Amino acid sequence: MAKKLYQALKDKGNPEFIINEGPFLCTTDEAWLGHGYYFWDTFEYLPHWWGEAKLNNSYIVCKAKCDFSSSICFDLVGEPEHMDLFGSLVEVMEKEGLINDETTVSEVLYHLKNKLGIFHWKACRVIGVLSISPKTYSHYTFRMIFEVGQKHFLDYRPAIQICLYEKEIMNFREYEIIYPDKYLTA
Repeated sequence: MAKKLYQALKDKGNPEFIINEGPFLCTTDEAWLGHGYYFWDTFEYLPHWWGEAKLNNSYIVCKAKCDFSSSICFDLVGEPEHMDLFGSLVEVMEKEGLINDETTVSEVLYHLKNKLGIFHWKACRVIGVLSISPKTYSHYTFRMIFEVGQKHFLDYRPAIQICLYEKEIMNFREYEIIYPDKYLTA
């Protein structure tokens, strides 16, 4: 399945460098899924939210495509088997005393990859539940209640991220700048 991917980058006035060298590896310790090439999945509004919220409205959005496959991507969004496997592994780690209230998803993935050697996927996909504040960024939240008077809701355009651990997987292609207009080519 062909999938659209979006990467938001700080605008440093270097569009040629971005096109020639992109996508860009994220190596920050706060990276949700470990070091990799991070993209917003499908929804074009997500990199704009990130640019506004995290990059002080000085940002570039790049678009790319890939051929998504859950045999290559550990999919914690659309593959119940992967979700169940992750949950089972977390339970085992809890029993071994390897998890506490401050353990992050990234730390669990690191353990699976580098300590146990059982993580064979080349990418990971997750939803950042409640990562966009509806109070601050209401124009970037798409929620609808199920029942009047209840708090439950459907997030019909959720903040889904894909992290590619290798640059050239799932037929990654067509990396181009789509925002701001000043960097678009004819």
